[in-house]
Amino acid sequence: MEAKVEGGGDFANASYTTICQDTFRDLGVRASIDRVYLYVDPKDHVFIISVKIGRVTSPVKVDDVTRQETQERYRITNENYAPKLLALLGDKYGERAQQLSRLEISLTLDEKEIDAFKALIVYDPREDLVTRILDGMDRILPEGARVRCPISLPDSLALIASENSITEEWKKKAEEIMRMQEEVSEDV
Repeated sequence: MEAKVEGGGDFANASYTTICQDTFRDLGVRASIDRVYLYVDPKDHVFIISVKIGRVTSPVKVDDVTRQETQERYRITNENYAPKLLALLGDKYGERAQQLSRLEISLTLDEKEIDAFKALIVYDPREDLVTRILDGMDRILPEGARVRCPISLPDSLALIASENSITEEWKKKAEEIMRMQEEVSEDV
């Protein structure tokens, strides 16, 4: 993960760089982040942090964590996902889905429902990653900058923080920073 800070003095920039690296390391998301860019404007008390998301593992589907044993019985093959799977099946199929034992499920499906069932997403790591990145951004930005404005793109997040109202000028600056992050990705 590359971290760059601009706008403050040399000491502030170096300190914020270390804070960014340490915070995202402590949250366990550094491997999934390509770059972090923090823009500091001490005069207007505005902070913009932008994160370019890198590698994220694929979503876990029902077919990845179950094995069909009979037409109506499925065995959970990865117990780590059992609670999420059971909650998903309860929401989607209601009483049609029954837990027979700790790792065994009974579910009656029509022939046309089976492919859709196997493709259901049990867990999407990207959702968890975005939550953890936003938490990290919140930890990095100063506590006094309580007015926040998040901006997101498919592979980037930005958060503007200030003590004052966030202007359109600052939103445009954040979008500019995010585009800059995207361009760097295309060059690599």
